[in-house]
Amino acid sequence: MARKPETGRPARARKSAETGGTPPKKTRGKARKAGDGGARIRVRMYRQGLGDCFLVSLLGQAKDDFHLMIDCGVLPGTPDAGERMKAVVASIAETTGGRVDVLAVTHEHYDHVAGFLLAEALFAAPGEPPSPGKLAVGEVWFAWTEDPENAEARRLRADRVAKLGALAGLAQRIGRMSDAERAAAGIPDEDAEPALAALAFFGISGLGKDMGDDLGATAKAMAKAASLAPAGKLAYRRPGEVLEPRSAPGLRIYILGPPDDAQALGTTDSATAVYHIGGDSLLDAVRLAAVPGGGGGPRFTPFAPAWTRPLAEVMAGHEAGPLREFLSEHYFGSPVPTPGTDIAWRRIDRDWLNDAGSLGMALDSATNNTSLAMAIELTGSGAVLLFPADAQVGSILSWHALDWGAAGPGITTDDLLRRTVFYKVGHHGSRNATLKERELELMPREGLAAFIPVDRAAARKRGWGGMPEPKLVEALRARCGNRLALLDEDLPEGAEGMAAGPDGGPYGSLYYDWTMKL
Repeated sequence: MARKPETGRPARARKSAETGGTPPKKTRGKARKAGDGGARIRVRMYRQGLGDCFLVSLLGQAKDDFHLMIDCGVLPGTPDAGERMKAVVASIAETTGGRVDVLAVTHEHYDHVAGFLLAEALFAAPGEPPSPGKLAVGEVWFAWTEDPENAEARRLRADRVAKLGALAGLAQRIGRMSDAERAAAGIPDEDAEPALAALAFFGISGLGKDMGDDLGATAKAMAKAASLAPAGKLAYRRPGEVLEPRSAPGLRIYILGPPDDAQALGTTDSATAVYHIGGDSLLDAVRLAAVPGGGGGPRFTPFAPAWTRPLAEVMAGHEAGPLREFLSEHYFGSPVPTPGTDIAWRRIDRDWLNDAGSLGMALDSATNNTSLAMAIELTGSGAVLLFPADAQVGSILSWHALDWGAAGPGITTDDLLRRTVFYKVGHHGSRNATLKERELELMPREGLAAFIPVDRAAARKRGWGGMPEPKLVEALRARCGNRLALLDEDLPEGAEGMAAGPDGGPYGSLYYDWTMKL
């Protein structure tokens, strides 16, 4: 069913969107100076590593410049992650004169929110006097799925916490395994264990024996971001809202997602719509596998302990005789198998990890689908900037059911996509985060600019070889030409409207800018 657009959420959210505080004139004066040189819109992608941090600025208008900051994160395990995020936040503070009008936090993944912890000292608390190098926030936006007063949001959070806890328990079990046990189970590299890759998005790196506070790192970062909002300036956005901040004349922001129905939230992939959620049974299976002993511990095994042998010891040669000869010939095979002698397909001792992989992917995708997705319209020209965060298939499809009639005659989601001039590519270029017919192929065939915040080396280390999806990159290049920039590579030769920031970042420059005159 189509939804009528809102001009702002009732009560607390509407007040936040319409008013917005005004900082001291001295602070705003610095920001205004940065906007000299004609009215223009600028999108800045920071190059801190695999993660999102964007700054959208309306510059050179008659009034003060307007700054919208979207996310602030990097993947756990990134070298010097703290120093990188401090450099990013310090740069934003310098660029904006120490204040962003709006901070939009898209969803609870570490690569989108880590900076609120790693650079915590550089964020000013509400009401704190301006000081050099610190960043203050006018208001904070989250998706409705983070609203503690919303019953469905509370249910989604409880489900997420349960699944994350099960995966973390499994990670702790693996962390306590000996090298021989891990090798026997086929887990040679703890950082590349695909069954537990989802943990990285929640701030958990590696498989340590005692992860302690790490289990709440992403949730703590979300709470920190919320604490930056002044009183009455924290809003939880719903699809169908149309926002026109008073501090940004000429901008209209459409809230596209996350969807407010369970079916759309749970649809994370498609066999036809993309470039080419786990249930209770998966959760129970992973909880069972997390118990030491494999398959849930002694009371779930068919044989008494006296009749069992640790497979790792047999494989390591600690037990000779008929048992080892039998298993070597019929089960685990040669230590250096050849194509003709490889019998790894017969092994079932690693099957306890299969459900973990499925649950991890479901948890990751379900959280991505709670992303706060936005389209920013320049009302003077009608040009649109698209920021979908990590939204996946169900969310993207739901955008097309939204009714934007109150924003103007003839405005539909298809219409917004056809007028898109800048695209922040969804989920680091993953295949199920950009639709073909219902998204990218609706965008202009010429003149489109796009940024992909991806570090391919970091993605491959985690086992995410399809980040970005090659066919998606090919389709983007066909539309964008030299106006497609990837975070981990140099700007294309003669990139139109794009420029690199100062040297000193891990990739040679701290950020890339795309700028368009109004």
